[in-house]
Formats: sequence, structure tokens, C-alpha cells
Amino acid sequence: MRQISLAILLMVSWPVAITMAEEESENWKPLFDGKSLEGWKQRGGEAKYRVENETIVGTTVPKTPNSFLCTEKDYGDFALEFEFKVDPHMNSGVQFRSQSLPDYKNGQVHGYQCEIDPSDRGWTAGIYDEGRRGWLNDLTENRDARYAFHQLEWNHVRIEAIGDRLRTWLNGVPAADLRDDMTARGFIALQVHGVGENDEAMEVSWRNLRINESPKPSPEVAEDDPIPSGSVVPEQPEIRKLAEGFKFTEGPALGPNGKIFFNDIPNERTHVYDPETGKTRVFRAATGRANGLFWTPAQAMVACEGGNRRLTRICASGEVKVLASEFDGKRFNSPNDLVIDPFGGIYFTDPHYGNDKTGLEMEVEGVYYLDRKSRITRVADNLTKPNGLILSPDNRILYIADPGAETIWAYDVTGEGKIENQRKFAAVGSDGMTIDTAGNVYCTWKGEVWIFDPSGKEAGRIAFPEGPANCLLVGPTLYVTARMGFYAVDLNARGLRP
Repeated sequence: MRQISLAILLMVSWPVAITMAEEESENWKPLFDGKSLEGWKQRGGEAKYRVENETIVGTTVPKTPNSFLCTEKDYGDFALEFEFKVDPHMNSGVQFRSQSLPDYKNGQVHGYQCEIDPSDRGWTAGIYDEGRRGWLNDLTENRDARYAFHQLEWNHVRIEAIGDRLRTWLNGVPAADLRDDMTARGFIALQVHGVGENDEAMEVSWRNLRINESPKPSPEVAEDDPIPSGSVVPEQPEIRKLAEGFKFTEGPALGPNGKIFFNDIPNERTHVYDPETGKTRVFRAATGRANGLFWTPAQAMVACEGGNRRLTRICASGEVKVLASEFDGKRFNSPNDLVIDPFGGIYFTDPHYGNDKTGLEMEVEGVYYLDRKSRITRVADNLTKPNGLILSPDNRILYIADPGAETIWAYDVTGEGKIENQRKFAAVGSDGMTIDTAGNVYCTWKGEVWIFDPSGKEAGRIAFPEGPANCLLVGPTLYVTARMGFYAVDLNARGLRP
């Protein structure tokens, strides 16, 4: 497969969202001596654990259940910190306040687990109840934590278990927070997940494990800045041209380290703009006339390759994988735009533009959902020409633009890949769309960016030197792909991610 170097993109430094409580240094003790597995005991499966360069390395073994390297000591209240690095194709976790009892499922390890999840859903540092109740606090409602994960790099985790309150942080970003009193004390364990018949050895590593049994609770998370009030559009918006010389720009997406990616469709190139330097460079060539882009919490870029009639994923290592190219044995028309939900599923549109229908196999221009297990369902088949789409800030409403019907439709999201209650949101078609923290929807229509509040009432318009095709709100900055240029304007609003 083709390889694309992403090394420059993976030098990510995520902002620290909170300041941790200052504890006396003498209260911290190493949980691992850096040389041996003394003080640890393996339970469950037969995965291999070894010590290498002051790091505990766990390696998968096929045909064995979940394996756990457990501390011989039990812990009640504590703060635990560690770093981990994991193979992108496996999940893992760190158990805490966990137990293995003869009278419970023949000694099966059970209890709280801080998840390690390098998948596109990005639930690392969510809390799972291993062997008992399942998920207690996933990260479906915590976008910042889902995007705090560093693929192919070391990640820092903090776990606090104080009384019945359980909290986690991922690379300084608050993740899970819940109260649960089922288990007050138990061991800590490093999990290597079972991999079934897969005989490919995969590794997860832990280092710098330390524990404080007299912790001070970390400060409460400060509330977000209030959502800006008043007009979204400044009285005199300053439109800036960031780059030019393209044939037709589309598909802006926020990638690692705050960089903005967009496509020049006819030239089959994906470009990347760096807000820190103001420079734009080619990220990928021979894109298959890629249009819509979206970056996942796993630092992978998903692209609608309209010319190649397929959906692809470029992972952090640079491998290009085809996610979907057909439905019910028929090739797609021309995948156009996409959005990823908090479960790692993908909604995407599949219209057809132009009069040449040679080779078309689909009987409709539909909207589809691709779940984490690569299953595809058609979620809408009654639209004229579905194009842009976006999820509301709480992921409960899916907006789909239908320029063929000059309408933006709204649907209630009732489950993974399940939508219902189709209704008209706005009487414009739009190409691409974006949304802000207040739920205002930004559309590109008839040479302008149109803004609608959550009720569908128009809240403003912005004219650009060239007709906008798509837009993306990052912090207060609206990035706009418009014909041969790439533009930006600052608004009185905030994007879902800074």
C-alpha cells in the first residue's frame, strides 16, 4: 500500500486543560522498580510480559483471554500516573480497585479499568467495568478528551480514586468523572487484551508508573468560556486570503497540531495550512479527486475520494486503507462529504454531479453510515442530491444539505447509524457545512456563507471574494474554501474544537 509520511504531524503538543494538585514529592512511590516484575502477578490469559529499558512491555498471544499483570498489593484511595504507548490495532487498559475472587466467575479479573483505545472512537481514559457492568463513563460527550490521544507516541494518564469519586486525565485533559461505590479497594493491573485467532504479535508498553496513597483531589475543571452573545458576524468582518493558485478548493478539516487540511479537487492534491507559520504545502498527491475530509481521534484522515468512488483512511503510519467502495454489490456514485460520530462511525453522502452517467450503478443518491465493524447501512434514500453534512454539538441531530432540493434537512440521531424524524431546517441547499458551540449552522450557498441558529432562523451572511464551497470553524476562526482561494475570517463564535 501507499505510504505517506506523517512524522511532522505527530509532533503534537496538546494543551493542558487543568492544573493538577501539587502533592509532596515524598508521597509518590514507584509502582514498578524498572528492572523486574517483582511485586506483580499474572492472572487470566497467557500474554507475555517483559521488562525492557525500564518499561513493562505486554505482547499479545493468540487464542487466549484477556491477560492481567496485577500488583500483589491492594490499593484504596490513590492517585496513579503512568505513560503508555500502544499498537494502533489493539486496545488495552489499566485496572484499578480490581479483584480476582474464587466465587466470582472462577477467579476472573473484574473491576474498574481505565481504557486504552487507539481506535477512531477515541475512548482512551474512559472508565470501563471489566467483567461486570461494562462502560461506566465512555467519552461520547467529551470531544476534547477523545482528541487528546497521541497515536504512535507516549501518552500520559492520571487516575484518581478518592472515596467514591473516580476521575481520569489524558495528556492533561480531563476525561472520565463519575461516582461509584461498588468497589472501594483492589489491585492495579496492566491489561493485554485477547486477540482471538490473530497471530500477529502486538505490543502495549507502560513506563513511569507511580502512585500516591495520600492524594489531594485535583482542582475542579473550570467552566468553559461563555458562548459569545449577540451577532455572530462582526460589523466589519476582516476576510483574509491565506493561499491561492488552486483550481477548486474543498473539504477543510482540522488535523493534528491545529493544522488545516483542504483539497484542490481537479489537481488531485490535499494541502495543509499551518496557522503558526502561515504557510501551505502539499500533504498528499493523487488523491482520487478527494473532496470531504475528516480527522479522527486516532490521528487518521478519512477522505471521500469522489473520482475513485470510495472512502479511504490514512492512518498515522501513512498506510492508505479503503474503508468502503460499494453497497449491496454496487459501486458508489461519488462520495462527497462525511462526519464522524463519537462511536467512531462515519456518515457520508454519495451524490452524482454532471450529465455523464456512464458506469453508474446506484439507483439513488443516498446517505450512508459505516460502523466500527465495517458494516454499511443506507440511512437516507429520499434526497435529491445530498452533499454536506454535520452533527450538532451534542451529536443528537444530523444535518444533511440537499442542494438539489434547496433544503437543509435535520434528523434526530437515535443510535449508532440510526436517524429519524426528517424535517426541513433551512430553505437553502449548501455545499459544505460547519457548526459552532452554540449550535449555529454555517452553510455555503449562492456565493456566501449563510448562518442559521439552532431553530433554523437566519443569523447572518458573509460575502467572500470568491464563491465559498465549504467552511470549517476552529476556535473563533472560520476557514473557507472558495474556488481558487483559501480564506479565513474571525467571528464572534467558537468551533467545537480550539
